[in-house]
Amino acid sequence: MSKNLLDVNEYEEIDNILKKHDMSKHNLVGILLDVQAISPEHYIKKEQAEYISNKLNIFLSNVYDVITFYSALSDKPKGKYVIQVCNSTCCRVMKYEKIKDAIEKELKIGIGEITSDGIFSFEYSSCFGACDISPAVRIGENVYGNLDETKIINIINDYRGGIWEKQ
Repeated sequence: MSKNLLDVNEYEEIDNILKKHDMSKHNLVGILLDVQAISPEHYIKKEQAEYISNKLNIFLSNVYDVITFYSALSDKPKGKYVIQVCNSTCCRVMKYEKIKDAIEKELKIGIGEITSDGIFSFEYSSCFGACDISPAVRIGENVYGNLDETKIINIINDYRGGIWEKQ
């Protein structure tokens, strides 16, 4: 591992996060969530994963097992707001494709992509428990349901306008 790939401040921040979690491999999910939270691109860099692996004396593959298992963690850059569209059976029956198409048209990106300004990324999600209000999307911790094309575009425009920053 080459220490110069991250700046000194990043190492200090990760060290503080590790100390906050008692330098314990048993707290790996919390550690990774905190490390991801300090990333402007909302993901865990390879160098960060390697550093955590070395500091906790665990295999790098164990770190990546956790990153790839939990949908809240990512090893790829994401937008400030991650829009997840549910593609479970219930949402399929309720025509989630119309919502997906409206998002793609409005943001000019497809599934797995990030807008050029880095504000939004768009991805599929398995069921997140909103079957009673499907079709539904999740943006961060907020779930929006009973959607149609107009409602989802209005929600996106609210995020663009910074309304969610003020809450």
